[in-house]
Amino acid sequence: MTLDFFTIITLLSVFLTTILSLFFFVTKKGCSHENKILAVLLAIFGVQIIYSFLISYYAFQGFLDWHKPIYVLRQTSFLIGPLIYFYVNSFLKRNDIIHYRSSFHFLPFTVVLFFLLIFYANTKRFIIWESIINLFDTIFILTHNFIYIALSVLRMKSMNISFRDLYKSIRISSHSIWLQTLLLGFIVIWVINLNSFAVYMIIRQPWWCAFTASIYALAAFLFVNAIMFILLLKPDIYYIITKYKNNKLTEDDRRKYLQRLNSHMETDKPFLNPEISLESLADEISVNPRTLSQIINETHNKSFKSYILEFRIKESMEMLADSNYSELTVLEILYKVGFNSKSSFNNQFKLYTDLTPQEYRSKYMMDRNCRSSLVLSVN
Repeated sequence: MTLDFFTIITLLSVFLTTILSLFFFVTKKGCSHENKILAVLLAIFGVQIIYSFLISYYAFQGFLDWHKPIYVLRQTSFLIGPLIYFYVNSFLKRNDIIHYRSSFHFLPFTVVLFFLLIFYANTKRFIIWESIINLFDTIFILTHNFIYIALSVLRMKSMNISFRDLYKSIRISSHSIWLQTLLLGFIVIWVINLNSFAVYMIIRQPWWCAFTASIYALAAFLFVNAIMFILLLKPDIYYIITKYKNNKLTEDDRRKYLQRLNSHMETDKPFLNPEISLESLADEISVNPRTLSQIINETHNKSFKSYILEFRIKESMEMLADSNYSELTVLEILYKVGFNSKSSFNNQFKLYTDLTPQEYRSKYMMDRNCRSSLVLSVN
């Protein structure tokens, strides 16, 4: 039997999703609680990929007698929204959030299953796209997941995490990239579901399901591969926040060490030393290196290297914009702020400012000249 391209993509998506789900279920790295939530979330996502294939892309011709159990699989969509929200909260707070009161979030799933049992008891022939309940069920699922995705986005926004800096987060190894990718993937898939449903409601033709399956399978394939790519390329982005779970640090100690660190960075500017290391900085402020690493990671969502780079870039920005340093070349400034490589400095500077160092300096020189001209004209 010859398999078409999108059938192969669907099978690969299910396979990769299953592997990822098993990986997070059995891995000992990171936080076990968060891993289990993510494992269940990915498993349910895999079920949705299977459901999309079974009732779409003409595969439904071989499953007409199985629409009742297949439609029950569809209802697991009600679990995706709450699980995303639980995972985001658990990842950001780094503590358990699922307790007996959390069961209310799964009430829609339970209610719909109970309703289907009653509905099926009085229905002999059930074809998904011919039943009126499919319309209301789809609207309910889309609305339900939208609410939880919106809540998750707001939760991330409250932690100063945004999708606008997605590319920058990858480049500087920000730990928020993991949540950004995960949530953005589910948002894209939700939008695809919404638009495919809207088109179907307009044209009212079952053959549109073939296009729905193709688009959904491709989106799922890209999403799962993005997750695996991040895990392989930058594994610390996922594990960095949870690897300190056994390192006891009270809130009083955290505040004390953080205040000491901030004061030292602002007053003594140790980042100007090109040879600075985590150990040397920890020694200067009398803090254990592992504790210092934990404070930087959890407070700023950055690795030590990214934390130091940001200070150096900000210092160079001040010097480039200061007329007192106008006699210094860009090369002299980059050495003053602790860089050893011009190419590295230029890349990092443009990453943070979207300008090259010379463009940044020219911009501020132009602004100063304009202000000077305005003052002279007024006088």
